[in-house]
Amino acid sequence: MRLRSSFLFLLVLAACSYRTEHRLEDLGDIFVSQELLTKISYGEVRDVVFKPSCIACHGDSGNVNLETFESTRPHLEEIRATSLNSRTMPKAPFANLNKTQLQYLAAWYQAGTPEFAKDPNPPRPPEVLKPTFASIKANIFVPKCIKCHNPDGNADRVPLETIEDLVKSPLEVVIPQNADESGLILVLLEGARGKMPPENSGISPVSASEIEIIKTWINNGAKD
Repeated sequence: MRLRSSFLFLLVLAACSYRTEHRLEDLGDIFVSQELLTKISYGEVRDVVFKPSCIACHGDSGNVNLETFESTRPHLEEIRATSLNSRTMPKAPFANLNKTQLQYLAAWYQAGTPEFAKDPNPPRPPEVLKPTFASIKANIFVPKCIKCHNPDGNADRVPLETIEDLVKSPLEVVIPQNADESGLILVLLEGARGKMPPENSGISPVSASEIEIIKTWINNGAKD
């Protein structure tokens, strides 16, 4: 009988040891998908983990209140230590967190314990304007010029869609290595006769810094 009791004690001890050997950075049995990381938030963790397994004890009447994001924040390290690392919470007789609950909790900590989900389609940062034709076309010509300066537009005599349009134009739109005498630069300057874009067009003017980038491109040879 004593031997049987000792054996049962060892089994219980082994089970406890198993629950305490996990670390957040080494949860080999927990896979967190990128999709879950994108949508994870306090609200998701509350609905999937806290409400069914924790708030019965850790509500507004306990020392550790998990009912709101603000009341949960002071206990983040304690939650991670007991629910993910050692997995000693929830305590018996309540069931251990299941695999899905552990995934949600691990994803929340991996994402930085956000209150709200991260935007899955965050706005792209504005492209840095470079002295290349591709960058100048995408950031200046397309939004400010090509609506009119194309073969079917109102300014079809001066198309701006290709390098050849600029360099081979008989109007000397671009003179490689000579930005100061290139027609493209002359019509962009403040006070220019026939200034582009036209002041009554509603299109914002090309800024001084943008003009300098175009000049650099031209003086470098107006190459692709």
